[in-house]
Amino acid sequence: MMLGLKFRLEGLYFTTFRKPTSTSLIMSYSIPPYTTIRGLIANALGLKRDDYSIQDWVKIGIKPLSFSNRSREMAKMLKLKGTGETHQKIFPSSPMFKEFLVSPSYEIYISGEDDKVNLIYNALLQPARPLYIGASDDLTDIEPSKPVEIEEVNAKQISGVIEGVHENCLVENIPYKFVKKGKDYSLEYMTASIPQSDTLSLREEVKCWRFDGDNVWLM
Repeated sequence: MMLGLKFRLEGLYFTTFRKPTSTSLIMSYSIPPYTTIRGLIANALGLKRDDYSIQDWVKIGIKPLSFSNRSREMAKMLKLKGTGETHQKIFPSSPMFKEFLVSPSYEIYISGEDDKVNLIYNALLQPARPLYIGASDDLTDIEPSKPVEIEEVNAKQISGVIEGVHENCLVENIPYKFVKKGKDYSLEYMTASIPQSDTLSLREEVKCWRFDGDNVWLM
């Protein structure tokens, strides 16, 4: 048994989880990267920007919501310069089109040691700083549930994202964590299968964690 915490994460308007390889067109991941969720938690706790200790605290699961209402929009981005009264258009070589997720919604699951999970729960209720996902002006709404005891099980029916390539899923290479190499950090990616329905049916059982009836794969 282990302590687990679930919270609903909703983008209030438009959100982009930018794929760093996109250049002429800014494309978005379908789900918030694991690094983004850890950054959100670190922000709630008031940790420094370069504090990656959350990576060692908890494991994370992600479940997309509102499958029938998923929406993406492409917007043209204009850069202007001027005094505020008059503006002049600038046409730089930087990207001019950006993909947005419209009011995205997810269930986020985390597990870890009791004191860490309780600390995060209290921080989400009263965050040290304003919380956002994507860009700094993409505010988010969070609804945390009280921490509960969870158990490890073997199951074929999984709620949410799972590592690897699986049928009936959108497969993306998602940023997972930062790895220190010398004095610098590099980004480690994970191949994730994102289900296109509420529950994913696997051919074989996998180890997962049961949260209030949901079988969730944690990483």
